[in-house]
Amino acid sequence: MVSNVEILYEDDDIIVCIKPAGMPSQGDKRGNKDLVRELKKHITIEAMRHKIKLAGEPYVAVVHRLDRNVRGIMVYAKTKRAAAGLSKQINGNKFAKIYMAVVSFDPDKEEPQIGVRKNKVSYLLHDKVKNVSTVVDEGTKEAERAELNYEVVKVAGNKALVRVELITGRHHQIRLQMSDEFNGIVGDTKYNDDYRNIEGWTGLALEAVMLSFIHPVSGKKLSFSTSAIGKEFGEI
Repeated sequence: MVSNVEILYEDDDIIVCIKPAGMPSQGDKRGNKDLVRELKKHITIEAMRHKIKLAGEPYVAVVHRLDRNVRGIMVYAKTKRAAAGLSKQINGNKFAKIYMAVVSFDPDKEEPQIGVRKNKVSYLLHDKVKNVSTVVDEGTKEAERAELNYEVVKVAGNKALVRVELITGRHHQIRLQMSDEFNGIVGDTKYNDDYRNIEGWTGLALEAVMLSFIHPVSGKKLSFSTSAIGKEFGEI
Protein backbone atom coordinates (compact mmCIF):
# COMPACT_ATOMS: atom_id res chain seq x y z
CA MET A 1 0.00 0.00 0.00
CA VAL A 2 1.35 3.42 -1.01
CA SER A 3 -0.08 6.61 0.57
CA ASN A 4 -3.28 4.85 1.65
CA VAL A 5 -3.87 3.52 -1.88
CA GLU A 6 -5.13 -0.06 -1.53
CA ILE A 7 -4.14 -2.33 -4.42
CA LEU A 8 -6.87 -4.88 -5.19
CA TYR A 9 -5.26 -6.59 -8.19
CA GLU A 10 -2.16 -6.24 -10.32
CA ASP A 11 -0.51 -8.08 -13.20
CA ASP A 12 1.75 -7.10 -16.10
CA ASP A 13 -1.06 -5.29 -17.91
CA ILE A 14 -3.37 -3.61 -15.38
CA ILE A 15 -3.58 -2.42 -11.81
CA VAL A 16 -6.83 -2.13 -9.85
CA CYS A 17 -6.94 -0.01 -6.71
CA ILE A 18 -9.13 2.06 -4.40
CA LYS A 19 -8.69 5.79 -4.90
CA PRO A 20 -8.89 7.64 -1.58
CA ALA A 21 -11.31 10.55 -1.30
CA GLY A 22 -9.43 13.82 -1.77
CA MET A 23 -6.82 12.43 -4.15
CA PRO A 24 -7.17 13.29 -7.87
CA SER A 25 -7.25 10.44 -10.39
CA GLN A 26 -4.38 12.08 -12.26
CA GLY A 27 -2.21 15.18 -12.04
CA ASP A 28 -4.00 18.53 -12.10
CA LYS A 29 -3.21 22.24 -11.94
CA ARG A 30 -3.02 22.20 -8.14
CA GLY A 31 0.04 19.96 -8.27
CA ASN A 32 -1.17 17.84 -5.37
CA LYS A 33 -0.32 14.19 -4.84
CA ASP A 34 -2.28 12.21 -7.46
CA LEU A 35 -3.08 8.55 -8.02
CA VAL A 36 -1.03 8.13 -11.20
CA ARG A 37 2.08 9.37 -9.40
CA GLU A 38 1.40 7.08 -6.43
CA LEU A 39 0.91 4.04 -8.65
CA LYS A 40 4.17 4.74 -10.48
CA LYS A 41 5.85 4.93 -7.09
CA HIS A 42 4.25 1.62 -6.10
CA ILE A 43 5.44 -0.12 -9.29
CA THR A 44 8.98 1.23 -8.79
CA ILE A 45 9.11 0.07 -5.16
CA GLU A 46 7.80 -3.40 -6.07
CA ALA A 47 10.38 -3.70 -8.87
CA MET A 48 13.18 -2.83 -6.46
CA ARG A 49 11.82 -5.28 -3.89
CA HIS A 50 11.84 -8.10 -6.45
CA LYS A 51 15.16 -6.94 -7.96
CA ILE A 52 13.58 -6.18 -11.33
CA LYS A 53 15.29 -3.51 -13.43
CA LEU A 54 12.85 -1.11 -15.07
CA ALA A 55 13.62 0.27 -18.53
CA GLY A 56 12.41 3.72 -17.49
CA GLU A 57 9.55 5.43 -15.72
CA PRO A 58 6.61 3.03 -15.25
CA TYR A 59 3.76 3.38 -17.74
CA VAL A 60 0.43 4.12 -16.03
CA ALA A 61 -2.44 5.18 -18.30
CA VAL A 62 -5.74 6.70 -17.17
CA VAL A 63 -8.78 5.09 -18.82
CA HIS A 64 -11.55 6.46 -16.58
CA ARG A 65 -11.82 8.97 -13.75
CA LEU A 66 -13.41 9.67 -10.40
CA ASP A 67 -13.92 13.16 -9.02
CA ARG A 68 -11.32 14.26 -6.49
CA ASN A 69 -13.64 13.90 -3.47
CA VAL A 70 -15.02 10.51 -4.55
CA ARG A 71 -13.52 7.33 -3.07
CA GLY A 72 -13.71 4.17 -5.09
CA ILE A 73 -12.42 1.40 -7.31
CA MET A 74 -10.41 2.29 -10.41
CA VAL A 75 -8.41 0.39 -13.02
CA TYR A 76 -5.29 1.74 -14.72
CA ALA A 77 -3.39 0.31 -17.68
CA LYS A 78 0.28 -0.61 -17.40
CA THR A 79 0.78 -1.09 -21.17
CA LYS A 80 -0.43 0.69 -24.31
CA ARG A 81 -2.16 -2.51 -25.43
CA ALA A 82 -4.11 -2.71 -22.18
CA ALA A 83 -4.96 0.99 -22.36
CA ALA A 84 -6.42 0.56 -25.85
CA GLY A 85 -8.46 -2.48 -24.79
CA LEU A 86 -9.85 -0.85 -21.65
CA SER A 87 -10.61 2.42 -23.48
CA LYS A 88 -12.58 0.50 -26.10
CA GLN A 89 -14.73 -1.02 -23.36
CA ILE A 90 -15.22 2.37 -21.70
CA ASN A 91 -16.24 4.03 -24.96
CA GLY A 92 -18.70 1.20 -25.60
CA ASN A 93 -20.17 1.47 -22.08
CA LYS A 94 -19.02 -2.10 -21.37
CA PHE A 95 -17.71 -1.44 -17.85
CA ALA A 96 -20.16 -2.30 -15.06
CA LYS A 97 -19.99 0.39 -12.36
CA ILE A 98 -21.94 0.53 -9.12
CA TYR A 99 -21.88 3.52 -6.77
CA MET A 100 -23.43 4.17 -3.37
CA ALA A 101 -24.61 7.67 -2.52
CA VAL A 102 -26.39 9.46 0.30
CA VAL A 103 -28.78 12.11 -1.01
CA SER A 104 -30.85 14.75 0.72
CA PHE A 105 -34.46 15.46 -0.25
CA ASP A 106 -37.31 17.77 0.72
CA PRO A 107 -39.33 15.98 3.43
CA ASP A 108 -42.38 18.11 2.55
CA LYS A 109 -42.48 16.40 -0.83
CA GLU A 110 -43.15 12.72 -1.54
CA GLU A 111 -40.70 10.44 0.28
CA PRO A 112 -38.47 8.35 -2.02
CA GLN A 113 -39.73 4.82 -2.66
CA ILE A 114 -37.52 2.09 -1.22
CA GLY A 115 -36.64 -0.88 -3.41
CA VAL A 116 -37.92 0.51 -6.72
CA ARG A 117 -35.35 0.41 -9.52
CA LYS A 118 -35.65 3.44 -11.79
CA ASN A 119 -33.98 4.42 -15.05
CA LYS A 120 -32.97 8.04 -15.59
CA VAL A 121 -31.90 9.62 -18.88
CA SER A 122 -30.76 13.24 -19.08
CA TYR A 123 -28.88 15.45 -21.51
CA LEU A 124 -25.89 17.22 -20.00
CA LEU A 125 -23.93 20.21 -21.20
CA HIS A 126 -20.40 20.61 -19.87
CA ASP A 127 -18.96 24.08 -19.30
CA LYS A 128 -15.22 23.38 -19.39
CA VAL A 129 -14.32 26.91 -18.29
CA LYS A 130 -16.41 26.78 -15.09
CA ASN A 131 -15.99 22.99 -14.68
CA VAL A 132 -19.73 22.45 -14.20
CA SER A 133 -22.43 20.63 -16.15
CA THR A 134 -26.12 21.40 -16.47
CA VAL A 135 -29.21 19.43 -17.47
CA VAL A 136 -30.51 20.69 -20.82
CA ASP A 137 -33.14 19.74 -23.37
CA GLU A 138 -32.54 16.90 -25.80
CA GLY A 139 -31.14 18.27 -29.03
CA THR A 140 -29.15 21.04 -27.36
CA LYS A 141 -25.90 21.61 -29.26
CA GLU A 142 -22.94 19.69 -27.74
CA ALA A 143 -25.16 18.10 -25.05
CA GLU A 144 -24.36 14.46 -24.22
CA ARG A 145 -26.85 11.72 -23.35
CA ALA A 146 -26.43 10.49 -19.76
CA GLU A 147 -28.07 7.33 -18.43
CA LEU A 148 -28.09 5.52 -15.11
CA ASN A 149 -30.28 3.23 -13.02
CA TYR A 150 -30.85 3.89 -9.34
CA GLU A 151 -32.61 2.34 -6.37
CA VAL A 152 -33.32 3.84 -2.96
CA VAL A 153 -32.09 1.37 -0.36
CA LYS A 154 -32.90 3.19 2.88
CA VAL A 155 -34.51 6.42 4.09
CA ALA A 156 -33.77 8.24 7.35
CA GLY A 157 -35.14 11.71 8.00
CA ASN A 158 -34.44 13.86 4.96
CA LYS A 159 -31.69 11.60 3.65
CA ALA A 160 -31.71 8.44 1.54
CA LEU A 161 -29.14 5.79 0.72
CA VAL A 162 -29.10 5.20 -3.04
CA ARG A 163 -27.51 2.46 -5.16
CA VAL A 164 -26.53 3.77 -8.59
CA GLU A 165 -25.68 1.72 -11.67
CA LEU A 166 -23.80 4.01 -14.04
CA ILE A 167 -24.43 3.25 -17.72
CA THR A 168 -22.72 6.23 -19.35
CA GLY A 169 -19.82 8.18 -17.90
CA ARG A 170 -20.37 11.92 -18.30
CA HIS A 171 -18.82 14.84 -16.44
CA HIS A 172 -20.28 15.00 -12.91
CA GLN A 173 -23.09 12.74 -14.16
CA ILE A 174 -24.22 11.09 -10.92
CA ARG A 175 -23.92 14.32 -8.94
CA LEU A 176 -25.98 16.24 -11.48
CA GLN A 177 -28.65 13.60 -12.05
CA MET A 178 -29.11 13.06 -8.31
CA SER A 179 -29.56 16.83 -7.88
CA ASP A 180 -32.18 16.70 -10.65
CA GLU A 181 -33.99 13.78 -9.00
CA PHE A 182 -33.51 14.81 -5.33
CA ASN A 183 -31.88 17.86 -3.70
CA GLY A 184 -28.53 16.27 -4.49
CA ILE A 185 -25.74 14.25 -2.94
CA VAL A 186 -24.90 15.07 0.67
CA GLY A 187 -21.86 17.31 0.80
CA ASP A 188 -22.04 18.39 -2.84
CA THR A 189 -21.31 22.11 -2.67
CA LYS A 190 -21.56 22.44 -6.45
CA TYR A 191 -24.96 20.87 -7.22
CA ASN A 192 -26.85 20.53 -3.90
CA ASP A 193 -28.34 23.78 -2.56
CA ASP A 194 -28.44 22.25 0.94
CA TYR A 195 -24.62 22.41 1.00
CA ARG A 196 -23.75 25.04 -1.62
CA ASN A 197 -23.02 27.83 0.87
CA ILE A 198 -21.33 25.80 3.60
CA GLU A 199 -17.73 27.00 3.78
CA GLY A 200 -14.98 24.46 4.29
CA TRP A 201 -17.15 21.40 3.50
CA THR A 202 -15.02 18.82 1.69
CA GLY A 203 -16.89 15.53 2.09
CA LEU A 204 -18.98 14.03 -0.71
CA ALA A 205 -21.22 11.06 0.08
CA LEU A 206 -20.52 9.21 -3.16
CA GLU A 207 -18.33 6.11 -3.52
CA ALA A 208 -17.59 3.73 -6.41
CA VAL A 209 -18.10 0.34 -4.76
CA MET A 210 -18.09 -2.13 -7.68
CA LEU A 211 -16.22 -2.34 -10.98
CA SER A 212 -16.45 -5.14 -13.53
CA PHE A 213 -14.78 -5.42 -16.93
CA ILE A 214 -13.05 -7.82 -19.33
CA HIS A 215 -9.29 -8.13 -18.94
CA PRO A 216 -7.87 -6.43 -22.05
CA VAL A 217 -5.30 -9.17 -22.69
CA SER A 218 -6.53 -12.44 -21.16
CA GLY A 219 -10.20 -11.89 -21.97
CA LYS A 220 -11.19 -12.98 -18.48
CA LYS A 221 -14.06 -11.18 -16.74
CA LEU A 222 -12.90 -9.42 -13.57
CA SER A 223 -15.08 -7.98 -10.81
CA PHE A 224 -14.03 -6.02 -7.73
CA SER A 225 -16.08 -4.63 -4.86
CA THR A 226 -15.69 -2.69 -1.63
CA SER A 227 -17.96 -1.15 1.01
CA ALA A 228 -18.78 2.54 1.32
CA ILE A 229 -16.94 3.83 4.40
CA GLY A 230 -17.61 7.57 4.40
CA LYS A 231 -19.01 9.23 7.53
CA GLU A 232 -22.43 9.89 5.98
CA PHE A 233 -22.89 6.21 5.12
CA GLY A 234 -22.49 5.24 8.75
CA GLU A 235 -25.11 7.75 9.86
CA ILE A 236 -28.02 6.51 7.76
